Amino acid sequence: MRLWCLSAAVATACWLGVLWPLPVLLVVAVLGWRRGRRWLVWLPLLWCYGVVQLHSGVSARLPASLEGETLAMQGEVVGLLATINEFRFGRWRYRQTLTLDVWGSSRWPGIHRIRVNAYELPVQVTADQRLALMVKLKAPRGVYNVTGVDAARRDLAAGIDARGTVQSWTVQGSDKGLDRWRQWLSDWVVEQVSVSPAGRAILPALVVGDRSRLSSQLWQQFQLTGGAHLLAISGLHIAIVAGWFWWLGRWLLGPVVQRLVPGLTAFTLQQLAWGPALVAALGYAALAGFSLPTVRAVIMLAVVAVAQCARVSVPLWKSLGVALLMVLLLFPLSALSESLWLSFGAVAAIAMLVTSHGARWLLVLLPVKMAMLGAILFQQWSISAPLANLVLIPLYTCIVVPLALLGSLLQQGWLVQGAATGTELSAWLMASLASSTSAWRLPLPTATSGLFAMVALALLLVPALPFPRRLLPILLLPWLCQRPASLPEGEWQLVAFDVGQGLALAVRTREHLLIYDTGASWPGDSMARRIILPWLARQGLTPDRIIISHGDNDHAGGMKVLAGMAPVLSGEPQRVPNSEACRAGQQWGWDGVTFTLLWPGPKEVPGNESSCVLQVSGAGRSLLIPGDIGKQSEYRLLGSLPRTDLLVVAHHGSNSSTSAALLRQVQPAYALVSAGYRNRFHHPHPQVLQRLGNAGVTVLRTDRDGMIVFRWGAADNVPLITTWRQFRERPWHRPAAWRFW
Repeated sequence: MRLWCLSAAVATACWLGVLWPLPVLLVVAVLGWRRGRRWLVWLPLLWCYGVVQLHSGVSARLPASLEGETLAMQGEVVGLLATINEFRFGRWRYRQTLTLDVWGSSRWPGIHRIRVNAYELPVQVTADQRLALMVKLKAPRGVYNVTGVDAARRDLAAGIDARGTVQSWTVQGSDKGLDRWRQWLSDWVVEQVSVSPAGRAILPALVVGDRSRLSSQLWQQFQLTGGAHLLAISGLHIAIVAGWFWWLGRWLLGPVVQRLVPGLTAFTLQQLAWGPALVAALGYAALAGFSLPTVRAVIMLAVVAVAQCARVSVPLWKSLGVALLMVLLLFPLSALSESLWLSFGAVAAIAMLVTSHGARWLLVLLPVKMAMLGAILFQQWSISAPLANLVLIPLYTCIVVPLALLGSLLQQGWLVQGAATGTELSAWLMASLASSTSAWRLPLPTATSGLFAMVALALLLVPALPFPRRLLPILLLPWLCQRPASLPEGEWQLVAFDVGQGLALAVRTREHLLIYDTGASWPGDSMARRIILPWLARQGLTPDRIIISHGDNDHAGGMKVLAGMAPVLSGEPQRVPNSEACRAGQQWGWDGVTFTLLWPGPKEVPGNESSCVLQVSGAGRSLLIPGDIGKQSEYRLLGSLPRTDLLVVAHHGSNSSTSAALLRQVQPAYALVSAGYRNRFHHPHPQVLQRLGNAGVTVLRTDRDGMIVFRWGAADNVPLITTWRQFRERPWHRPAAWRFW
C-alpha cells in the first residue's frame, strides 16, 4: 500500500499540476513522522517532484510567439520514420513523417524533440542521419472534444515539444546505429510478406515497433475489438519472450551451465533461468528502440528477477507497486499516457484472476476487463471485443509473435510468412465480428460510469464479499442508464464539434437529433470516426436526419462513416451519395422545434453557394446555419431572413461571407466560428471579426474554445454555454505557470 500511495502522489501531481495539496501533505507527513510512519514524509516531496516535472515539460514546448515562424536548426533522426505515397488534393505525393531531436536555434534554445512531416522534398532521409533543416512549427495542441484524443496531453507524455513541417533540409552525416538496423529489418520483413496486406502492416510493428505501415482502418479494427495492445510491443510481448527463454534456461541452459561451472550449483535452476530471460527481454526492448512500454516491462521483470534471485518472497502486488514507482520516478510524465495504465491494468487484472479464480478463467474474464478499460482510455467500444480477444490473444502470443521473431532473427522467410498467415486470419476475424455485431449497441462508458463498471468487475473477482454477488449489477446502472440531460419541449441544443478546419454540428431536441456536416476525412480516417461516432455512442443517440451542406471534404468528408444511419439531405446530392436535394421551403418539426430550409432555391448553383441554409427555431429562440454561402447568396436571402439569436458564421469566417448587411438583417446576439487553429486560410478573417465586434456580437470559436455546447434555459434568460477548453482545461492546455489552485 505504501508503494501505491507514493506512486499515486507522483501521478496525481502530474495530472493536476497545482500546489494546494502540498500543505495538506506536509501536515500528514508531520503526523506520520510522530506516529512512526516515516514513509509519509515522501508524499509531499514526490508531489513537488511531479509538479516540477509537469511544469518543465510544458515550459519546454514551442513558445506561442514562434508558432508559424520558420526556424533554422540542426537535428538528428530519432527512431524509425515513415515514407508514404498518398493521394491528397487531387494528386499523388509522398510524405515522410519522422521524429527529430533538434538544437541550434537562438530563438528556441536547448535540445527539443519534434515530430514533423516533409512533403516532396528532393532528398529523402533515413534513420540515424544528422540534418540541417528549416522547419515551420506549432506547439502541440490538436482538437479538443468530450470524445477523441487529447493530442496535447499525448505529446507531452511522449516528450514532443512541437509539430510542424520541414521546408528544406540537407544531410550532414549519418551513424550506423540501432535505428538503422531496425529500419533494415523492418524493410526485410515487408519484402518477405509483400503479398500479404495484413502481414506488411502488422509484422514490422511486432518485430521492431514500426507501425508506420498500419492503415487507420486496420488500427481502428484492433481498437474496436480491444486488440490494440497486441500491436504495441509492451509488457505482454516482453513477458512472452522472457517466458520462452526462462523455460529454455530452466530446462536446457541451466543444467548445461551448472555442469560447465560447478560453482553455479549454489543457485537453483529457477534462479539461473532469469539470466537468459532478462537478456531476451532487453534484446526485444532494443528491437523496439527501448520504447517506454518496453522499458516499463523490463523494469517489472527485473524487480521480480531480483526478488527471486535473492530468495525473497515478494507478492505480485508489491512487485507491481515497485515497478510502477520506479517508472514514475524515471519517466514521471508517462502518468499522462494511456498505455501506462493499460499495461499495469492488464497485469493487475491477470493477478486478480489467477489468485481468485485460477488460470482457467483468465482467457474468459481478462478480455472483458481489457475491453472496458480500453473503452475508457481510448473511447473505442464494440460488443465483439471480448469475443475477438478470446482468439486474438492466443493466436498472437502462441503463433504470430514467435514465428515473426524467430523468422526475423534467423532470416528465415518461411517463418515470417507463417506469421503473416496468422495476421490475415486475425484481420478476417475482426472484420467478420465487426459486421456481425454492428447492430448490437451498448453505450460507450464515460470515465465515471466506466469506473463503476470496473469496480463491479473487480469485486466479482474477490473470493469473499460482505454482501450477495447478485447486487453487483447495481454498479452497472450508471453505465447502462447514461443519457444526456433531457430538454424541455420546444427547446434545442447545439453542439459544435472541434474538427479543425471544417464544420460538424449536432442539433438536439427533446427526442430527436440532427447532424449538420461531418468534418473532413483523409485516407483511412475522418473526424466523424474519431469524434462524432464516439460521441453518439457515449450519449446513446442515433441521428434522425443528416444534412450535408455541400460536397466539399471539410463538410462532407465523414459521411461514409455515418452512411445508413438516417436520411440525408444535401445541397449537392450529385457529390454526396444516397442523398436527396435540400430545397428552400422544406420544413419539419420535432418536439416543438421547427426546422426550415431557406436555401438553395429550385435553380441549381455550384460549389459553396449550394450550401443548405437551415433555420432552427423553438421556445422563442432561433439558430441560423448558412454553410459556406458567400455574400451574393446572402444578399439574395436578405428579404427572407428572420432575426436570429445564434449565427453559425458562414465559410469558417472567410471574408467572402458574413456581410454587414447580413448582420443588420439577422441581428445575432452570438456567433459561432468553426475553424482550425492557425489554419492556412487565416480564418476567421480579421475584418469579419471586426464586423461582428462592431455589431456587438459575442463570438465563440472552436479553434480557441474547443468543442462548444450552446443551449438556452439559464436564469435571466441567458444561454448556457460550455466551451471545452475552459470547462475542462488541463495544465497542458495553457502556458507553463505555477498555480496554487
